[in-house]
Amino acid sequence: MNFSHRTFLTILALALLLDARTEAFDLNYNTSGNPAHWSFATPDTGINTNVFDRNTHAIRFYVASDAYSTTNTAAEINAVRNCFGQWQSVPNTIIKFEDAGLARANYDVNTADNSNVVYWAKSSTIVNGGHDNISGALGITFATYSVPSNVIQQFDIVLNGVEKGWFTDFNDAGNPLFFVEGTLTHEIGHSLGAAHAAMGGATMLYAGTYGIGAQAALTVDEVAFARTVYPAANILSNLAGLKGTVTKNGAAVLGAVICLEGTNGILAASTVSLTNGSYRITGVPPGSYNVRVTPLDPSTASAWLIRGSDVQNPQLNNADTAFLPTTNSPVSLTAGTTNTLNLAVSNGTPAFRIALVRQPSSNPGAYSIGSLPCTLTAGQSNYTIGVFSDSLPTSGASVLVTGDGLTLGSPTYQPGTVYAGLNGISVSISVASNATPGLRSFLVQSGTNRAYANGFVKLLPAIPDYNFDSLDDRFQRRYFFPFTQTNAAPTADPDKDGFNNLAEYIAGTIPTNAASALKLQSISKAANGTTVTWQSISGKRYQLQGRTALPASTWQNVGSVVTAAGDTAQWLDASATNGQRFYRVQVLP
Repeated sequence: MNFSHRTFLTILALALLLDARTEAFDLNYNTSGNPAHWSFATPDTGINTNVFDRNTHAIRFYVASDAYSTTNTAAEINAVRNCFGQWQSVPNTIIKFEDAGLARANYDVNTADNSNVVYWAKSSTIVNGGHDNISGALGITFATYSVPSNVIQQFDIVLNGVEKGWFTDFNDAGNPLFFVEGTLTHEIGHSLGAAHAAMGGATMLYAGTYGIGAQAALTVDEVAFARTVYPAANILSNLAGLKGTVTKNGAAVLGAVICLEGTNGILAASTVSLTNGSYRITGVPPGSYNVRVTPLDPSTASAWLIRGSDVQNPQLNNADTAFLPTTNSPVSLTAGTTNTLNLAVSNGTPAFRIALVRQPSSNPGAYSIGSLPCTLTAGQSNYTIGVFSDSLPTSGASVLVTGDGLTLGSPTYQPGTVYAGLNGISVSISVASNATPGLRSFLVQSGTNRAYANGFVKLLPAIPDYNFDSLDDRFQRRYFFPFTQTNAAPTADPDKDGFNNLAEYIAGTIPTNAASALKLQSISKAANGTTVTWQSISGKRYQLQGRTALPASTWQNVGSVVTAAGDTAQWLDASATNGQRFYRVQVLP
């Protein structure tokens, strides 16, 4: 089931969208050609300092003190902080937020009170002083903009606590409620100026789902947006871009989806063409790619993945969907350059489309379909996934998922047998342990006919890293609230025990408890040798090392690897019956 995210603009709501342009992400431009944005580098003096701190160059935000519930309030407030922290953590950007504290309970949208507030509507879906109804939406961002610069002046984000239930536990993957971070990271993207994405799996996709879905972590789409609109010094000279026009019989095509895919089959960027057929992709790493063009779903479709109206640009309501998807064409992108590549498509109605995705299941007889992306993890085997629509072939077609490390079985067909009026094609899938994480695409092919679902398969990384610091989020979430705070960084040592968080993670010790550390406890010499005892974590593997002098000799392994069975471990060094010896212990991966 899909639940839309929407953005309402309280000033010039229509005008700000009428001349929207698109990048490798989507932005809202006003009629002067300026994108909606914050001015981090040179703060707008017209913005209240309670909204934007001109000294620290940071957007200030508040969280309503009553959050969503009375039983999980603290975790809900920290989940909000996690979301702002995710955006601030995008590498090579100048995005910065400051936690301004708590706003009053029972808050309502007010974009003239000089404060950016996140809150849950809990008594009524009627908000903004009775002017707007958020019924059906997960969340809505209300923002005001200056004219003509289109600098964002203030925002409020309201989450729907009337019709939707919310949870915060990242480890509770099967929760039937809505994950706060899955929605709020999307809405914060709107507060920074991003519109809806044209690829499945992106955080800025127009729709969300319950549980911890594909959108909980920022993707290549949001990273490209952040690096292009809010770049750190000189970063753009290290990135690449692609631009051009899409034509059909020599005429411009509106609403063509242009996908930039790595040669490894992982989606790198996606955008849509404008009225004049132009497109532009920016903020991607240089290198070799493949490019293809596919149509959006028709506005009249009864089931769809992405229509023109879902990309948040009114022009795209009239998107041209009567052309055939292309095959991939190679392109090489150079750092500091935006290459030009004009693309042509063939007129015609596609023979079939992909309108719904079958979610992965270990039971080949179980079916759950929808218009949202599916997720897989490395090492999964013998799962079944698939695609559905009212027009898919009932025989003779192949189903592929792009990218490395996949083993697919032969297709099976469900010609209206599972869902009336819908044809399905399913395959078994196994994912190698070293398969590359990222957004992948479905491809159905029958003869020369083909259909794509771009980015609608997301392969999750083995180690989650939503805050881009290369340290396992599960470790950080266990000990730090929010997990994106400075004290949670890999190099930080919050308990001052001499071991930073990365070392504590490897050792399995507690980073906020100085007494929890990998340390030698005792060295006891006897006639049969010397027993070395150290603090340990059950299940961790250790290697004792020794040497006879400091620093003249080298460390040598003493004995074999020890797997700890409790909070201490030890080894008897039978060779150490006399003389001097120094010891250390290492934890092994």
